[in-house]
Amino acid sequence: MLGPKAATQLCPSGAESAGRELVREEGRISLQQLAVLLGSFLIGSSTILLPTVKARQDSWLAVLAALVAGLGVTWLWLALARLLGVPAVSGILGTLGPYLGTPMALLFLWYYLHLGALVVRNISEIYVTAVMPETPIVVFIGVIVLLAGFAVRGGVEVLGRLAEFLFPLLFLAVLTGHILVMATPGLVHWEYLRPVLERGPVPVLQAAFTVFAFPFGETVLFINLVPFTLDRNRAGRSLILITTVIGLLLTGTTALHIATLGADIARVNFPGLAVLRQVNLAEFLTRMEVIGIFVWTFGTFLKICVCYWALALGLAELGGLADYRPLVLPLGVIMAALSILIYDNFAGMVVTAISLYPVYAFPFQVVLPLLMLICAKLRGVQTPPAAAHVEEERQP
Repeated sequence: MLGPKAATQLCPSGAESAGRELVREEGRISLQQLAVLLGSFLIGSSTILLPTVKARQDSWLAVLAALVAGLGVTWLWLALARLLGVPAVSGILGTLGPYLGTPMALLFLWYYLHLGALVVRNISEIYVTAVMPETPIVVFIGVIVLLAGFAVRGGVEVLGRLAEFLFPLLFLAVLTGHILVMATPGLVHWEYLRPVLERGPVPVLQAAFTVFAFPFGETVLFINLVPFTLDRNRAGRSLILITTVIGLLLTGTTALHIATLGADIARVNFPGLAVLRQVNLAEFLTRMEVIGIFVWTFGTFLKICVCYWALALGLAELGGLADYRPLVLPLGVIMAALSILIYDNFAGMVVTAISLYPVYAFPFQVVLPLLMLICAKLRGVQTPPAAAHVEEERQP
């Protein structure tokens, strides 16, 4: 753990200018841990749904186009995080002051809460629809939020170490699933990917906007993690690289789903699960949907933890609290309740993901961060010293 001096320097003067005591998050994570957290976040629930139905067999092109836009939004929030040097809420209050900053901070906190509830519902729907249909969904929601709460109370170091352990397993599991599907005789038909751009570029761009919102634009939450990262001034290359790698992995996953199930993939509730169920190698390796369940369970868990931690930290900053941990339990109850109320059923979740969510999320993912960056530049906010230059103080 860091000593008080080091912990203070990890959240430099931007928050202090708002006249508030700094929230104590004494942990810090390495650049590698930040990168694998981002990678796990992007994998998350991204392959549970395939929100590219408008593009049909060109869906893989939509994911590729969304990746390009995703790299742009990664640069945006990374530039903002470096400039502010503090988590989002402290940066907003320090830049805009309490009267303009408080409403904008509340908007960000609402998005963190809403996104966390959406992801909780996504993974719970998988379990109640495809794995244990007789179990009430509230059971899965309660267990997931409770476990995430324990991780969040442990602080950012716990999240970094979890990601460092889980990300290689998630990445390997996705690759293993791809190999097993392609090795199954007669399962993959690459001709299903043709003709390319049969209906022109417009459906591809429409689908790309959806994929940009889910998952690439959601990485805006990492504004809160960068200030607690060692050597954050060198984070750009690592974060762009991991975003590119995961984007290409999702592109390949989408192409494989289409090559297996055909262009009319909207008829399948969970394409990834349907593909893995068809794996059959010599009647020995069959029905490998356990791979998908593993990836979605732990990928979404890390994504929920990031949303949950950012929400608790931000609300504590807004309230001037010295510690966010007392807020973890009540916020978990609110997140669980919202995830139950947010959709009537699975069909509503799909419609929201494809039609409503991209438009709703765009201001939180692009507009507000861009406005914050412009305001910070106009106000002459100075980039604080990097956390890498802080000597680590450890308790004996």
